[in-house]
Amino acid sequence: MNGRRRRDAVVIEDDADIRQLLVIVLSSRGFTVHEAATGTEGRRLVDELAPQLVTLDLNLPDMDGMDLCPTLRATSNSHIVTISARPSQLTAEQCLAVGSDHFIAKPFSPRVLGAYVDGVFPSPGAA
Repeated sequence: MNGRRRRDAVVIEDDADIRQLLVIVLSSRGFTVHEAATGTEGRRLVDELAPQLVTLDLNLPDMDGMDLCPTLRATSNSHIVTISARPSQLTAEQCLAVGSDHFIAKPFSPRVLGAYVDGVFPSPGAA
């Protein structure tokens, strides 16, 4: 990889359209993106890949992302961004309390998400 560290992201999102949007935003920022439509698959990918970034939907078909977040936090150093359509004020506080690094309410702006990711994960080679 020419001395560059691979940047992995895991997108845990059951909505295929939103998942694809997240893949586009993150891959455009240099991440290799791995997708999971369930919490179980997302946890497996996080355990397997040790990604730098995880996006976590709260309303998953097999579990509540609010329950998955502390499990991910306990076993991973990944930067966790929770993304949800749940009412934002209380949900944001709850997400941060269980280990999320940031909360984004749906619907979200891909540009704002991209700017946030750029701030936390500067492009490789950026000063």
